[in-house]
Amino acid sequence: MSATTSTPIHPVLTNRRSPRSFDANATMPTDDLLAILEAARWAPSANNFQPWRFHVGVRGDAVFNSILATLVP
Repeated sequence: MSATTSTPIHPVLTNRRSPRSFDANATMPTDDLLAILEAARWAPSANNFQPWRFHVGVRGDAVFNSILATLVP
C-alpha cells in the first residue's frame, strides 16, 4: 500500500512493513546472528557513549527462557 505525499519519502521508509505474527518455529543460522550482532556493535552512538547491552539466547537455553518469560502472550 502506498499513499501520495507532498514531500518525497525515501523508499526504505515507504516499503517497510510491520509483521503482525511470527513463525514460532523459525530458526536463524548462527552466522547470521553473529553478523547482526557485529553490525549492532558497530552502530554509532552520541558522544561514543555506547549505551546498549545485548542479551542473546538460543532456543532452549537459560537466557532464551528468561527472555521468553518476560514476553506478553
